[in-house]
Amino acid sequence: MIDKIKVLITDDSSTTIEAIESMLENESKTNFQIIKAANGLEGCKTAYIEKPDIILMDIEMPVMDGINATKKIKQTKSIKNIPIIVMSTSASLKDAFLAGANDFIIKPFTEFELLLRLNINIKLLQRSNELNEQNRLLITQKIETERQNEIITQQQKELLDDMRYASHIQNAINPNSKTLESISKDYFVINQPKNIVGGDFYWVSSTEERTYFAVGDCTGHGISGSLMTMVGSAFLNEIVHNIPYTSPGNILNELRTKIIKLLNQKGTFGEASSGMDIAICVYEPKNRILEYAGANNPIYIARNNTELEIIKADRMPIGIYVTHKTPFKSHETILGLNDTLYMFSDGYPDQFGGPKGHKFRYRQFRELLLSNAIKTMSDQQKDIEETLNNWIKGYEQVDDILLLGLVF
Repeated sequence: MIDKIKVLITDDSSTTIEAIESMLENESKTNFQIIKAANGLEGCKTAYIEKPDIILMDIEMPVMDGINATKKIKQTKSIKNIPIIVMSTSASLKDAFLAGANDFIIKPFTEFELLLRLNINIKLLQRSNELNEQNRLLITQKIETERQNEIITQQQKELLDDMRYASHIQNAINPNSKTLESISKDYFVINQPKNIVGGDFYWVSSTEERTYFAVGDCTGHGISGSLMTMVGSAFLNEIVHNIPYTSPGNILNELRTKIIKLLNQKGTFGEASSGMDIAICVYEPKNRILEYAGANNPIYIARNNTELEIIKADRMPIGIYVTHKTPFKSHETILGLNDTLYMFSDGYPDQFGGPKGHKFRYRQFRELLLSNAIKTMSDQQKDIEETLNNWIKGYEQVDDILLLGLVF
């Protein structure tokens, strides 16, 4: 709001100026400050220096008339928004408005007419200033929003770059095709993280007499899950290569101890239940003996392509749990020629989709595996991936998905 109104009166008639001064002094509601100029040129200079709130401009003046003075003021950036009320004895004011005048008043005028014109233009000025301030704030907010968006975009780019790099590391840690070919007749891997990196992993290691392979599902997905996958692979390598041969159940016992110690888990109320579900197998090619132990994750074996054997896991994870002192059980079986072993996380059977938006579920998952068991591994992979894509269509992937198939 304007507390004191600065009025520039530009008129070559001292009588007119004195009359206007007298009218404004009689106004008790508004405090006016009077500035005077005797001609248009002087009015322009005074307006530029004093920055008045409003200008009363006579049209007919020597040196520079009111039309040219108005035009000059409206062309000067710092003062062009000052309202100008032109004063004239003539009702023809077209040139004044073309020059940029905001209002007019015909001489002679009464005190009421003058104050009415001034008050209207002062209110318009105040409203204009308010709108300009709002516009300035909006522009400032827009600039700040754009700046914040640029920061967020850059942070997202850096995060995506970091995740892509982490994905390269994670893929490098996972067994390569040469390793998988060395331990099986044929194989396929379906590894589909929910994000760029995931919490599912598969691991292979071999000694002269045995091959060890595992599929793990770490708590969470994305970056947090991917960190645990690297921990799981590192601990499995340490256990297998630094401890004399032990059963898969004991491997999981040792892995659980290391994970609990790493995460400093005490079993207190409200503690994060980080860890992993995992299936681990130890295979002796000479005798075709397969040993298995599982933390929540079972394994399936397709026998002669006609039946699917289920070997169940212990219902407890790798990590702190109510039964974390209970040892994991080992299971032993003999693999027949061309039997197919399936190891997986829960991502595929737990995926929502289909016509009713239900989970795929384990029963349908087993039926899918058995119906494909007679096919080559590449054809199996193609059909299983196609089934998943059709099921998930229109829905969001809810978890990391990993399925490993090995023929012996």
